[in-house]
Amino acid sequence: MKKQLIALVALVAIPAFSFAQTADEVLDKHVAALGGADKIAAIKTMEYEQTMSIQGMDLTAKAAYVVGKSVRSDISVMGQQITNVIDGEKGWMINPMAGGTTAQDIPADAMKQAKGTTEPNMFQLAYLKANKYPYELVGKEKQKGKDVYNLKVTRPEGLFNYYLDAATYQLLGYKGSVEVQGQKGETTGSYSDYKQVEGLTVPFTSDITAPGMPGTITAKMTKLTLNPTVDPKIFAKPN
Repeated sequence: MKKQLIALVALVAIPAFSFAQTADEVLDKHVAALGGADKIAAIKTMEYEQTMSIQGMDLTAKAAYVVGKSVRSDISVMGQQITNVIDGEKGWMINPMAGGTTAQDIPADAMKQAKGTTEPNMFQLAYLKANKYPYELVGKEKQKGKDVYNLKVTRPEGLFNYYLDAATYQLLGYKGSVEVQGQKGETTGSYSDYKQVEGLTVPFTSDITAPGMPGTITAKMTKLTLNPTVDPKIFAKPN
């Protein structure tokens, strides 16, 4: 009788172990859900436009990428334009809302966090292996009534947990612990409204919070262009 009970327990346990997934398997399925590693690797440049809102204030923004090397973002608000540029190991910004009318270098400690922004946020997990960031699968849990996989990633800017839909493997959101100007804080993000663009499935809506921000920024992408010609002069710091 005891042998039969042990055999039954073993038989029941086999499917559980068979269906358990590793971090690599979850990550690979996420990349496949985006459109596949080859399609993502083929993206060398990218541009997008979006509308943004925070605490009832409307903004417009556009960004241009040379993936893994440079990014420029321009945000228009109240008749002013805020520009942020990362170009290799250096970066600069112009922020008239903070009294700055000329280009200022981004401080070295801020550059440590900003370098990761040269990779489009919508594909951030697809670059994990290439960047050799440590990651592990925390497990499966519930988020807003959905089963999600919790993937923990150690990035240069801090420790992040990414939540992937267990059914579709699309990125639903993240939570991260970061340090800004010597102050530790939490940043969060959620993604929705996935659409097909040239064989890739990407989120067109995001809700982001970060330390120092007065509230949640809701961004809706209105235009996305893959592999456009990007003039390298737009990343050069003006004299």
